Amino acid sequence: MLELTKNLSSKMKFLVAVIMLGILTPVIKAQENGGNVFLTMEEAISLALKKNNMLKSSEYALKKAEWDQKHAWSLFLPKVDFNTRFTRIDAQTFAERDFRRYLPPEFADQIPQTVFQESYYSSIDVSAPIFNGALINNLFVAGEAETLAEELNKSTRDNVVFQVVSSYLGVLKSKDLLNLQEEYLELSKLNYEKAERLYKADRYSKTDALRWKLEYQQQKSTVVNSESILRSSIRILNRLINKEFDENARMEGNIPKYLIDEGTKFSRFNDDEILAMIDLTDDQLTEANAQLAAAESNKEISSLLHDNSYSNYLPNISLMYSYGWRENGSLALDDYSPKTFMVNFSFPIFSGFQDYTNLKSSYYEYKKSEEEFADQLLNIKLMLTETANKIINLKTQRELAQTNLEFAENNYRIVSQQKEKGLISNIDFIDAKLNWQNAKLNNINTHYDFITAMVELYYLLGGMENLVQL
Repeated sequence: MLELTKNLSSKMKFLVAVIMLGILTPVIKAQENGGNVFLTMEEAISLALKKNNMLKSSEYALKKAEWDQKHAWSLFLPKVDFNTRFTRIDAQTFAERDFRRYLPPEFADQIPQTVFQESYYSSIDVSAPIFNGALINNLFVAGEAETLAEELNKSTRDNVVFQVVSSYLGVLKSKDLLNLQEEYLELSKLNYEKAERLYKADRYSKTDALRWKLEYQQQKSTVVNSESILRSSIRILNRLINKEFDENARMEGNIPKYLIDEGTKFSRFNDDEILAMIDLTDDQLTEANAQLAAAESNKEISSLLHDNSYSNYLPNISLMYSYGWRENGSLALDDYSPKTFMVNFSFPIFSGFQDYTNLKSSYYEYKKSEEEFADQLLNIKLMLTETANKIINLKTQRELAQTNLEFAENNYRIVSQQKEKGLISNIDFIDAKLNWQNAKLNNINTHYDFITAMVELYYLLGGMENLVQL
C-alpha cells in the first residue's frame, strides 16, 4: 500500500510539472521576446483563409451551387405521391344522388353503393417529365452557375491573399518608416536642446536656434503622422485576418526572402520583358484572371437564361400513372382499385405576350452582362498596363533612390566634418542632415512600393498561389 502511494505521488508530481511547463512556456517565450507578439506573413495569410468572412461566404456560395446542380438533375426523377381525401355531403344532396333508395330492397341490394354521405378516396400517383425544355436548359444553367461560384471563390481567395500581403507589407513599411523617423526625432531633440543652450550662451544666433526648433517640430509632426498610418495599417490587417493584433506587436523579420528574391529577379528584367508579361490575348487573360473568368461565367448564365426563354414556345410531354382505391365509406383501402396511365402533351399557343416580353427582357439582360464583361476586360487590361508601368518606373526609381542614399550619406559625413571645423553654417548642416534623412525615407518607400507593385502584377495575372508560399 505504501509503494502504491509513492507511485501515485510520483505520477501526480510529473503531471503537475507537465501542466506548469505548458502554462509557463508561452510566458517565458513572451518574456524572451520582450512581451512582443510575432506574426509571419504566412501566418497572416493562413488566418485570413480560415477566418475572413467574405471567403467563408464564397465557400458557402460554392456549396450552394453544387447542391443547385443536384437539384436540377433531381427534377428529372419520378415524383411519387400518396393522396387521400375525405368528403362529406349534406343529407339532401346525398338523398338526391343515392338513387338506390328509390328502388325496391331486392333490387337495391344487388346494385353496389357508389354514393356515400361520408366518403374516402386514396391513390398513389407517379409523375415524371419526358420532355421539358426549361428543365433541360436549367441543367446547363446550374452547371454554369457552379463554374461561376468556383471562379468567384478563387477570385475572392486571390483577392484576400493579395490584400493580406499588401497590408502586411504596409505594416512593415510603416514600422520601418516610423523607426527611422523616431530615430531622427531623438536626434532632432538633442540638437534642438543643444542649440537652445548655445543660444542662451550667445554662441548661436536666434535664427539658428529657431531653425533647429522648426526642424524638431517638423520631425514631431512627421512621427505623429507615421504613428497614425501604422495604426490604420494594423487595423486593415486586423480586418482581413479577423484577429486583434495591437500596434505594439512586431512582425517576424522583414519582407519574406522569396519576395525579395522575386523582386531581385524583376529588377533584372528590361522594360520589354516586363511589358511582354501582360501581352495576353483576351482568352488567355480571362483564363488567368479569376475575376474575368467569373464575369465570363456570369455572361454565359445570362445567355442560357435567354435561351431558356425559348423553352416557353416548346411542347411539354409528361407521364402520369395513378393507382387508386375507389371512393367508399371506409378509410380502409378495401375497394376496387382503378389504375390510370396517362401521357400528357401540352403545346403553348398564346399566353398574353408573357413569353414574348420575358424573351425580350432576358435578351437585354444578356446584352447587359456582355457589355459588363467587355468593360471589365478593358479595366483589367488598363490595370495591368498601369501596374507594369509602375514596376518599370519604380525599378528605375529604386536604383536612383539607392544611388541618392549613398550620395546623401557621403555628403552628410563630409558636411559633418566641415561643421566640426566651423567651415559651414548650421543651416547648411541641417539641410545635409535632412537630405540624408529624406534619402533614407525615399529608399524605404520605393523598395516597398516596388515589391507591392510586383505582387499586384502577380495578382492580376492569377499567379498569387505561385508567388506566396503557404
